[in-house]
Amino acid sequence: RTPLRGGGVIGVVDVTGAPARLVGGLPLPLRSLLQLQSVGVDALGLVGDGAAELFARVRDDDRLRVAVTVGDGALGGPHLLLRGDALLDATALRALRASPGCIGDASGVVALHRPEGIVGDPWERSTLAPIIAGSSRRVRTAADCTAATVGLLEGLRKPQDGMVSRALNRSLSLAVTRVLCGTGLRPNTLSVGILALGALGAYLASLGTPLAIAVGGVLFQSQSVLDGCDGELARLTFRGSKAGEWIDTVGDDLTNYGFFAGLAVGLGRAGLGAWAFPAGVVGVVAGFVASGIEYRWLYAHGTGDLTKYPLGFGDDAGAAPERGVTALLARARPLFKRDFFVFATMIATSFGLRTSLAMLVLFAAGAIATLSAVLRSEWARRGEGAR
Repeated sequence: RTPLRGGGVIGVVDVTGAPARLVGGLPLPLRSLLQLQSVGVDALGLVGDGAAELFARVRDDDRLRVAVTVGDGALGGPHLLLRGDALLDATALRALRASPGCIGDASGVVALHRPEGIVGDPWERSTLAPIIAGSSRRVRTAADCTAATVGLLEGLRKPQDGMVSRALNRSLSLAVTRVLCGTGLRPNTLSVGILALGALGAYLASLGTPLAIAVGGVLFQSQSVLDGCDGELARLTFRGSKAGEWIDTVGDDLTNYGFFAGLAVGLGRAGLGAWAFPAGVVGVVAGFVASGIEYRWLYAHGTGDLTKYPLGFGDDAGAAPERGVTALLARARPLFKRDFFVFATMIATSFGLRTSLAMLVLFAAGAIATLSAVLRSEWARRGEGAR
């Protein structure tokens, strides 16, 4: 072991007292290292009892892109130091990274940022630093680990979730993610499995019997619920990636278009092809064209996250005041969010062939509306670029 010194800010975890159990699928010290990395430290270190043993387990972890060392003795230079049994939220850690000081609770200081380095017992000297407001919790017992995991999962809810996601889907997906986070399953592997479930739903819909279509609708909704799990798992275990964003985005679109294409074939087999085939063709073609335009924009901007595509109305950031067709689309947008539309499709397919046909026609109308919005957004940006 050697003293931890170096240029820039070194993020250090004192593993003394760290719980042996997992928190959100990760040992708490490893989670702290990954959090420190996420707020932009220049190097990482481990100190305290058991530091060398933990280092041997985590040094080859592909999520750690910043060098990790084991230290002993004085901590020279700027250091951001976390207790091994403390869990900080990202907001608190970013605030501490930006301004030297400390964060604590009733049980004492849990994190400390010193620009001049640390000598001796840091938790005794930390009172010399200004207190920074921040959220933290001590994790020591099995009950603490469970509570911390639940807290991390609840923090994965998104403000942009649709009404069905808020009321149903997100709670179900978080329950599944809680089970999966301790298995070592990779988010991208899960995404492929979720896509396979959607493909099975599309196949059943193509069979054309009321029962097969209804079961296909249930699998379509199940895919929508589980679709949240890969992203939740990625954020919870620090395995988010651009490839994962693209797999999730393309998988959702393929599931949508595959199901309604299968439904069109199935309704055609059931004798409703006069309406089903045109609606299916129009909806799927319009959807593919809109997706192709969106994908080009996403690729140019270095992301695979479809929520970042600016449609220019509704809840888009920086959207212009809405009027006319744009205002109508904005008001209808919640009804065409994927969570609501998939849930409505499951309900419609459970009531028989004619309600399934009605949902297919609505899908075609929604695909045309989305394509129109995408084209309007593209023309608006080209007009701005021409000025």
